[in-house]
Amino acid sequence: MDPDMDPDAELAGLRAESDRVAQSLLAMDDHPGHRLLRGTRLTGVSARRWEWANDAMVGLWEWFDAYRAVLAQASATRDPLELRRLLTGPEVVLAAQVPVRTLTGPAVAAERITLAELVARMKVRYAELTELFDEAHGEWARRLALLDPLGGRLAGPADSAVVVGLRDEVAAAHARAVADPLTPDPGVADLADRVAEVAVLHEGFAARADAVAARLAEAAAARREAVVLRERVVARIAGAHPEVPEVSGPVRALEGLRARFPEVREREVAEVESAAGAVLARVRAVSAQLAGSLDRRSELRGRLEAYRAKATARGFAEDAGLAALHRVARDVLHAAPCDLRAGTVAVARYQRAVLDRTEAVR
Repeated sequence: MDPDMDPDAELAGLRAESDRVAQSLLAMDDHPGHRLLRGTRLTGVSARRWEWANDAMVGLWEWFDAYRAVLAQASATRDPLELRRLLTGPEVVLAAQVPVRTLTGPAVAAERITLAELVARMKVRYAELTELFDEAHGEWARRLALLDPLGGRLAGPADSAVVVGLRDEVAAAHARAVADPLTPDPGVADLADRVAEVAVLHEGFAARADAVAARLAEAAAARREAVVLRERVVARIAGAHPEVPEVSGPVRALEGLRARFPEVREREVAEVESAAGAVLARVRAVSAQLAGSLDRRSELRGRLEAYRAKATARGFAEDAGLAALHRVARDVLHAAPCDLRAGTVAVARYQRAVLDRTEAVR
């Protein structure tokens, strides 16, 4: 204590400090993290850290009792020297934690510190405990914020093995969060993702299955048209023609999903959706290729007649060579089936001959 300081003022300040410490200890006792750890059958890291925290809180209250005991003595004395000694000297007696052996057995050595040192020590211990309680409550709240909605999301889907298994996992994760919030549980985020996948799938499965069925029906109709078109092309165009893809595979896969619906996973639905889209695209591509063969024949026929008209207009109607080339090209293009490659060559020869004669007379 400062020699010039008023002992009564110093004592009043220490009493105020005592009131603040008491309020802080009561607040810590009511901390939600403290209530959580105190009222739960803990396991793992949480159990070990709570054992330390419980002992530390008991010790903290004992320190506070020792603080108040010395403060009571200081308030009762009328001797200025005694008051100075109590307020500034090592008059707080604390039981040491390490036993000291004596001739008659183990004893506990006493530790003597000043009121100021004790307040500093209590503040450190209070901060350590508050940090632990904050951490426990924060982890508990964060994890349950993820887990609590999962039960509701799984309430709608049918009781399939997948859903029942997920419900068991959620219950187990919830129990771990309550019993041991201080041990990380990295599987919670993955569990939430899997529950969301199942919930979203179940919520939208009927609509998605109907959409796939509609796409497959479109593919089936397109395939029927492509089969008819292929028959026409085979009869009219020579050469290899692509087979029209079957639609039955994705159809059976969709029927299987509907039969197994409560057990299906998002990946399986996505695969059937992809297969349906792919088979429709292949049918359309084959149809386009087949139609292109007929279009190519029509284009060659049109070009041949256009160049014949050009030759006639230039006065080559009686040209025997041109007439022979035209006849060859016409016969190829009107043959059944038509050889498009040969027809392309024949039309190109006739076209070249007409252009050569046109250039020669200029």
